[in-house]
Amino acid sequence: MKLVTAAEMQAIEESSVEAGVSLDDLMENAGLAVAEAIRDDLGTHAELFGKRIVILIGPGNNGADGFVAGRHLSNWGAKVTAVLCANRKTPDLKRDPAEQAGVTVEDGLTDSGTQLLQQRLATTDLVIDAVLGTGASRPIAEPLSSLLFTVLESAVPVVALDLPTGLNSDTGEYDVAGLPAETTLVLGYPKIGPALSGDFTVTGESSVLDIGIPDGLDSQITATLITADDATELLPERPIDGHKGTFGSTLIVGGSKDYLGAVTMATDAATRSGAGLTFVATPKSAYDRIGGLVPEAMYRPLESHANGDLSPTEAALTAIEMASRRTSIVVGPGLGSNSSATEFVSTLLSQLQPDQPVVLDADALNILAKTYRWWERFENPAVLTPHPGEMSRLLGISTEQVQLNRLAIALEAAEKFNRVVVLKGAATLIASPDGRLNVSPWVNSGLAKGGSGDVLAGLLGGLVAQQPEDLFEMASLAVFIHGYAADSARSEFGETGMRPTDVISRLGSFYRDTVQVDRQ
Repeated sequence: MKLVTAAEMQAIEESSVEAGVSLDDLMENAGLAVAEAIRDDLGTHAELFGKRIVILIGPGNNGADGFVAGRHLSNWGAKVTAVLCANRKTPDLKRDPAEQAGVTVEDGLTDSGTQLLQQRLATTDLVIDAVLGTGASRPIAEPLSSLLFTVLESAVPVVALDLPTGLNSDTGEYDVAGLPAETTLVLGYPKIGPALSGDFTVTGESSVLDIGIPDGLDSQITATLITADDATELLPERPIDGHKGTFGSTLIVGGSKDYLGAVTMATDAATRSGAGLTFVATPKSAYDRIGGLVPEAMYRPLESHANGDLSPTEAALTAIEMASRRTSIVVGPGLGSNSSATEFVSTLLSQLQPDQPVVLDADALNILAKTYRWWERFENPAVLTPHPGEMSRLLGISTEQVQLNRLAIALEAAEKFNRVVVLKGAATLIASPDGRLNVSPWVNSGLAKGGSGDVLAGLLGGLVAQQPEDLFEMASLAVFIHGYAADSARSEFGETGMRPTDVISRLGSFYRDTVQVDRQ
């Protein structure tokens, strides 16, 4: 499902006009679609008849769409009042037909406007927010803020037209003076801001309405919200006559004397990915304690000093030899970033076969962040999986700067490093050097726990082992499956009680619920 910015939506509308569908046609289509969605949600025309509906009207096209919706709802028997929340241009071509259809228009900008709205809301069944839509670009001020607060205080259900007022269509930032909705009726294309924020307390349930935009006008759109159908199409094929060699093999390089859980969880997740074989290279100090803990994997110790730290040169030779026979490599979970680990990672990455795909996670990213122009020092195709703190170190900026514009930062990093980048967080982003961007639909605070990233890295390594040429696609699939499994864990344990190991045990759920069901 493609996601658009406000500017991209405007460009699509302009292209629609060139294709023969006017802006007036789009407004009429949008208003009718909104009215039909509200009517259908109530059930029948009979249930709509007599309902009291207030429409908050803004200054631009969103307000015009609201007038069109009000006209249809009034014609179908609802008692509709349109409250002006901003000055509108005259003549107002959509207001007059609405009034002729029985819509009452009241001015909320007068000194008594807020009080009149409060009285009106006392007997109102539904509020339609048609104030700003994609036009929110500045802080909400008086008198609009008081009008919106009055609606919020009334507790009348709100349906937002395209976007709740106060929600930025591009960044997902939400003005605290805005108006959250129980339902958002999205016009034409979903906007990227809500997908980035993932805050369903603002948008409520969303549905996308067809407003008559001709097909084929969105070829320039590069951002996509990953759907279950998308993920299903990306799943590596599993031929019935396949064997373990058919499905590739991955090598997990990680662990240290102090960090044992990370490499174990990454390994366990890799064995759930569908890869044929999973190997683990871990320092002897870790191997002696966790070797064989995941029985499906094959472990080998990396040479270490007496104090437990890696012996960089010897350990790198062992890891390079193991990697030479694998179809993907994961480097970093629990490895540590001391001088021995730093030298080991540098040696390993510099001597891998140049076409071998690598997943770089956790401590590997912290090591690279300290290495001058590291992205020019090895050729391998790679996926980087930073959380915001790791991304800040990679780019030499603050974590706050990363979080302020996650979309632009993910794309900037992918282009700069010429690698696929998975910027983790609520609504994880997957960016490709060629400008493509996928957005995860999953938002789950239960993943904000140590180990969740290790699970994702191991799963990704196993998927890349099966389709090593498709790093962007496998990264997108890994993020979706990881989120799907986490959603299942949340359903059983809640966001507070769920653990990364609960996610691991459910990594097979998506395949079971899609492909396997289709085969039955």
